[in-house]
Amino acid sequence: MELKRNIGLFTAVCVIVGNMIGTGIFGTTGYALADMGQAGLVLVLWLIGGAAAIAGALSYAELASIWPEVGGEYVYLKNTFGKLPAFMTGWVSLTVGFSAAVAACALVFTEYLANFMTSVAADSLFADAVFQKFLAAGIIVFFSCMHIMGVRRGTLLQNILTVIKVLIVLALVIGGLIAAGGAHTERLSAGFDAQAASLAGGLAWILHPTAPVPALPEIALTLLIVMFAYSGWNASAYIAGEIKDPAKNLPRALFWSAFGIMVVYFLFNIVYLLAVPIEELAGQGAVGAVAAGGLFGPEAARFFSLGIAVILLSAISSQIFIGPRVSYAMARDRMLFRSLGALHERYETPHRAILLQAAVSITYIFLGSAEMLMQYMGFALSVFPLIAVAGLIVLRIRRPDLARPWKVPLFPLFPAIYIALTLIMMIASLLAWTSTSLFALLVLAASVPVYYIWRFFAMTRLDAPRV
Repeated sequence: MELKRNIGLFTAVCVIVGNMIGTGIFGTTGYALADMGQAGLVLVLWLIGGAAAIAGALSYAELASIWPEVGGEYVYLKNTFGKLPAFMTGWVSLTVGFSAAVAACALVFTEYLANFMTSVAADSLFADAVFQKFLAAGIIVFFSCMHIMGVRRGTLLQNILTVIKVLIVLALVIGGLIAAGGAHTERLSAGFDAQAASLAGGLAWILHPTAPVPALPEIALTLLIVMFAYSGWNASAYIAGEIKDPAKNLPRALFWSAFGIMVVYFLFNIVYLLAVPIEELAGQGAVGAVAAGGLFGPEAARFFSLGIAVILLSAISSQIFIGPRVSYAMARDRMLFRSLGALHERYETPHRAILLQAAVSITYIFLGSAEMLMQYMGFALSVFPLIAVAGLIVLRIRRPDLARPWKVPLFPLFPAIYIALTLIMMIASLLAWTSTSLFALLVLAASVPVYYIWRFFAMTRLDAPRV
């Protein structure tokens, strides 16, 4: 039994948007302002981050058109570099990429929901840390069950949540711009003047490196923080085997999602910078709530927390939907237990792979915090998309005759842009966050002996027909 192509363009876009818009846009700008000290330079970094996401999306579109199968990087690395790199990326997807991301999102969801509920009732049960962990685990169980009970039911839920998310985001952006233009006319004018002056400073640094702006390593590190908000741009590539007419729909979904998110993020940052003075935003973790309070009053911050909680539900659902497809693809290749490659007899979903990811995610919830999980994920998630995009260049050289229903335009410009920016960010991360980055590398290194142990004890004995 195989997964069927039941997913159209709209759902593919919803999966990407649902995956991308999470906590990053609501907290990253404050830290970026604290590091850079120039609002205009921060805006430029948000545009550069969007450009990196678009460049990566266009590169993945060609790879997905060559191999329109479920699994994302696992499939691309397997066909380009062999089984060991493919196993390593699958290992990271299971242990970090999706399981830890689901756990982190669920914990942040409970925190924002708790902020709202405690503002309504001071003695709310939601304030209890243990209750928050059990609630986060319950959310994971709920969405896992929904995605087990059929692709159509799961994607319908995903589409509804994503539409609600987009409406909330647009309401915040449009409402923020209207409020800034009405009640804060003077700040609006001063804000744009400040942006222009700061942007000029950023351009001056490019032309004259001696200008008093942050050093390149600091800029690269801040760009890495910004890129956290763009993670998930490649989400629909993981479900390529379930998308209708992938050669046509996947490039559209990948490009327009990444481009649309870049525009929305840029507008969000304009709202932030016009809402309150830059000094009040710098270093703030809940920059969205601070900006909402500045634009709409103190009561708005409370409902802003509720809005973010709803927005995170879509991200949780999207990650639970796409993550198990990697384990499923590995199991079909006998690189994980064959049972994970089985589909539910009634619902035709990879139910065992979904349950495995849910179990790992719930384990993370009771072992760590959201902050620890996000630091744990950061460096590791940059490695294999980088290798996959580099593999695209390798394929153009080694296998020019390979059928490519869709080709990335202006090759090799976009792959080169993505590779260069990712390398700069990873080097900056290794220098600034050495312990966290080295731990991520240890997780990657651990997959090598696991792979050879698996081959010795299991793969050579799995001679029964595939499920």
